Amino acid sequence: MSSRSRRRKVLTQREIRRLVRFLTVGAAVALTYSLLFTGLRTTGANLWESNGVAHVGSVTVQYVAHTLWTFRSRLLDHRQQARFVGVILFGFGFSFAVTTTISPTMGWPDWVSVLLVVFLLPVFNYALYRFWVFPQ
Repeated sequence: MSSRSRRRKVLTQREIRRLVRFLTVGAAVALTYSLLFTGLRTTGANLWESNGVAHVGSVTVQYVAHTLWTFRSRLLDHRQQARFVGVILFGFGFSFAVTTTISPTMGWPDWVSVLLVVFLLPVFNYALYRFWVFPQ
């Protein structure tokens, strides 16, 4: 096996490990959101409060975990933080557009909207994080 082939294989393995870390963090973020939201609801918080706190908490976990573990970057980088917020806003806009405009216009049921968001948004997020927020 040539040196170039080995290098490509190592990069591929490294990228696979990074992708596994990305998916693991995604699961942890979903769990964080779920626990915060349901915990707050059971203590009497309203929907807006529960969602707001759960969202801020889960996004905080997401930033710290992706920065330190998934992409192994510096935590206190203002440019990176601004780009991360941009990706979060993109995700909100994407999910909002799919669920409120695209799917209703196409006549798709809600479950199609959910599947589009659940499966496409992580792909977009990974690409944006990998090549824009945390370029290496």
